Amino acid sequence: MNFQWNSSITRRLAIGMVSVAALAISAGASQADETIKLGGIMSLTGGGASIGKTAEVGWKLAVEDINAAGGILGKKVELVLGDTMTDPTHAVSEVRRLIENEKVQALVGPATSQETIPVVPVATEKGIAQVSSAASTQLTPEAGPLHFSGSVTGLNQMKPNIDYALDKLKLTKLALISDNGGMSKAAVAEIVEYLKSRGIEPTAVQEFAFRTEDMTPQLFQMRSSGAEAILLINSIGDDSRKLLENRADIGWEVPVLASQTMTNYAVGNAGVVGEEAFKDVYSVQFVGMTYCPSDAVGESPFAKFVKRAKEQVADVDRMGGAPALIPYYIQPIVLAAAINGAGKSDGAAVAAWLQENASKVEMLIGPIQASATSHFLPAPESIKVVKNAYKLREDGLVERADCGA
Repeated sequence: MNFQWNSSITRRLAIGMVSVAALAISAGASQADETIKLGGIMSLTGGGASIGKTAEVGWKLAVEDINAAGGILGKKVELVLGDTMTDPTHAVSEVRRLIENEKVQALVGPATSQETIPVVPVATEKGIAQVSSAASTQLTPEAGPLHFSGSVTGLNQMKPNIDYALDKLKLTKLALISDNGGMSKAAVAEIVEYLKSRGIEPTAVQEFAFRTEDMTPQLFQMRSSGAEAILLINSIGDDSRKLLENRADIGWEVPVLASQTMTNYAVGNAGVVGEEAFKDVYSVQFVGMTYCPSDAVGESPFAKFVKRAKEQVADVDRMGGAPALIPYYIQPIVLAAAINGAGKSDGAAVAAWLQENASKVEMLIGPIQASATSHFLPAPESIKVVKNAYKLREDGLVERADCGA
């Protein structure tokens, strides 16, 4: 049996629901006024507050859909928020509060690897299943047996970009730049190794701090290295915008091939720096959020989610558009499917169910998977290179770069 989530405006959802027998058991054991508490841990204040607001909106939309579909184990879901204050130490304290005081039974968030890595042992110790958007390769099933990520690993985000640069653009002199976050730092070595496996080495490898005010020194160094294109991997939309601004400042007109952050925040960033800043910029996105010109308009599950977000979220464009909500929207959806599938919220049971059944859950982003060796949910075929990420089709989808290939 496949489990599907369809974000239509009517919210007539069937995704994530278990068999009729399992639902009957859970419904019979619960009272109408009972709830399941879902903890949401995120930077609601501090330097990452903009991410926190986006996450909160995405989570709330997901909880609405889950409850409209019958809830979890026949119970309504209640979202309880915790604020990391963009501080890993405070994140640990907040997760303990959510688990010990608020009695949450599952956990979504945080956003960044540096906040997630210290939180995972706490959730694991308490038997709490968790889905974050962290993409550090340190988050193995051994390190976090109850933790899963809705993100694509840094390497798997950049592989399609590298292949596109080499095979389609015919460029071989590539410079790599990343932020100093856990996901990016862990990915850089793997990206360099993948470049070597393709027969090239980066002309330069540069790093910048989160929310940097200036990347021109790094860009000058990469330009001096003879690079024909920039490979960018980062986590914050503001840093994607800064790279494009500084590239224009120094007049360096080379292609940029960027991670998913560039795509997710392209609409908002184009409103600040202008569409011309996105000339020769490629990035990646989930296949379910992309289109080729021959695809019907407005028919995909993500297109229906976009319509709903525009109607319900007044400032969705300021947040980066509906795509910026998706990394957080999918987290409760995955947990709902897994808890319903397992028949209980016990973290070990939820993790075991996902390892066996994740590929049966049809998500609006595209195929997902999990195994005993990887808890990064998006399947490799779920990520595609896109172009003109700021220029969404009327139904909110972005054009794939490989159409007609």
